[in-house]
Amino acid sequence: MLQTDAVRNLQFDSEIRTAQLRNVDPRDVGPISITAQPTSTQERIPLPLPISTVGNNLSTSRTFSIPMTGYDFLTELPSVHIEQTFELNAALTSISSENRYIVRSPLGDAIYACSESSTSNNRLLWGSSRPFQMHLLDRTHQEAMVFRKRFALGSYCCQPNNIEVWIPPGNLLGRVLQSPSLMTPEYFIEDGSSGEPIFCIRGPDKSGFCCFCLPKEAFFRIDSGGDLRASIDHKWLASKSQYTTNIYFSDAKLSAKERALILGAAFLIEYAFFQKRL
Repeated sequence: MLQTDAVRNLQFDSEIRTAQLRNVDPRDVGPISITAQPTSTQERIPLPLPISTVGNNLSTSRTFSIPMTGYDFLTELPSVHIEQTFELNAALTSISSENRYIVRSPLGDAIYACSESSTSNNRLLWGSSRPFQMHLLDRTHQEAMVFRKRFALGSYCCQPNNIEVWIPPGNLLGRVLQSPSLMTPEYFIEDGSSGEPIFCIRGPDKSGFCCFCLPKEAFFRIDSGGDLRASIDHKWLASKSQYTTNIYFSDAKLSAKERALILGAAFLIEYAFFQKRL
């Protein structure tokens, strides 16, 4: 769906707004026990956190607040789906704009609004190899994660593809690094604290020598200790007439942190193989 800049800055989705939106009243999300913190007129107003009510009977119910913020939204989801929103100016010109994405649950609910921050010179000169920061806003209109990608030329160059996953107020969850490989694309997900690899990502066979060799529909396997833990694929979604990048969590015991790192890997793969090249 094509969107003008005005529409893009106004709203990503009916449930999530962009980081640039200011002075917006919180939505009515039903009964709450915790309200948004006060902010100045120059700051975003976060939405109240959701709550659940539990109890032994109707007369002795108790209310507990559930802090579903940040990467906690990924907990227990069997899959997530990344959809790109296309810009009108990018469709009419040869200069790429800053990309925008929506991360959705299997039911189609918007989980994160993703907004790229990069310079026009880098987009013009380096295309999908450009450095950028991807800001992810959750349902409370607060920044949940930041993906930081450095300038990259490919696995055989001095600047291989890599991305870092950060959470506020400045904690490194981990990083995804491309490994030099001749026939199969290969990446490693490293823990931010120890630097130890925790997952290995392998793409289709006979497609590692050149990014152009990878078809539009591709499958990436995510292993740990030889066991399948998750997978990433890029497929055509007929109902929306566009390609989507999909993550399937095969291991239900994956932590929210591990799921966030896999989400960062999916964005790195999206730019490395499926964005327009120079």
